[in-house]
Amino acid sequence: MRILFFTDQLGSGGKERRLLELIKYLRQNTNHTLALVLTQNEIYYDYVHEFDIPITIIERKFSKLDPLPLFKFYKYCKTFKPDIIHAWGIMTTFYAIPSKLLGRTPLITNMIADVQGDSRFFSSKSIFFKISSIFSDLILSNSQAGIRAYKVNPQKSKVILNGVHLERFQKKYVTEETRKELGIKTKYMLVMAGHFGNSKDYDLFLDVVKEISKNRDDVTFIAVGDGINFERIQQRIKDEKIDNILLTGRRKDIERIIDASDIGLLCTYSEGISNAIIEYMALGKPVIVTDLEGGSKEIIIEGETGYCTRRSTEEIIPLINVLLDNSALRTSLGIKGRDRIASHFSINRMGKDFEIVYENILINHN
Repeated sequence: MRILFFTDQLGSGGKERRLLELIKYLRQNTNHTLALVLTQNEIYYDYVHEFDIPITIIERKFSKLDPLPLFKFYKYCKTFKPDIIHAWGIMTTFYAIPSKLLGRTPLITNMIADVQGDSRFFSSKSIFFKISSIFSDLILSNSQAGIRAYKVNPQKSKVILNGVHLERFQKKYVTEETRKELGIKTKYMLVMAGHFGNSKDYDLFLDVVKEISKNRDDVTFIAVGDGINFERIQQRIKDEKIDNILLTGRRKDIERIIDASDIGLLCTYSEGISNAIIEYMALGKPVIVTDLEGGSKEIIIEGETGYCTRRSTEEIIPLINVLLDNSALRTSLGIKGRDRIASHFSINRMGKDFEIVYENILINHN
């Protein structure tokens, strides 16, 4: 079959990596003809060029109301003649509606990748989401929490959990070399990997770092990522003289840094299915995440692979101390976490789920 993927850009986010993991799986395991269309000329994951599929940029030059992508995407569809359009965002789903109707092509959308929803009835996000939902044949989410948050029709929606290529996490690293390169001199190292955007609570992360340092000097905290709050957090570290923390900025060797760490921490307001948590667990690290309402509980088995807790230093710090002071517990949680990722979050499982969706959509459409 001919599948046309349509997304905004290939920045450094989890949604983008999930899309590329799927394309890689399809290229390796099927004979499908694939193509990718972007509305922004931003490609962080440059390994997409290794997949040998056509990549077309249909730039959105103005605001969300720019009508040009509607016509340009339809024109591209007339040339590519897709059997399925698979959009990966609210606006790309909206832009694909004319092509779906005029070309009588099934439209699948991965519009839901978080658990924020939108309670503002007349917001632009809410309006575009509702319109896009009406014309989509199937709405996909990577968590049950996302389906609930956006209140989509259960008969028109499906959950496909994130999947990762497990070989990413099977490379052998030398912990001492990584820590030496990073300048880590403490016995323990704790990592938080995540975009410095408004969905991650890096202020809480700093509060945890400060409180921990009052009672122990054997742990260094590492924050990996960048974003709009990076400089503010950096300034806060300087102003408050917090010295047991390192901000690495954006890194492409995140696996190596996680592997050298003892615990994976994610201070967040809410999550769908976090790639950071999957990466922590795939590399055998116990996880602590401040997410009680989102999709983290769909990954973590409480007390067996990690902990979901409130956004509170009083809740987080005792868990960190228990794990740091009990190497057997860290190892046990890490092993069980790695096993869970292998059994429930592999790329083979995710890829097969998408293949079933594509086949069923075509059967029902015909």
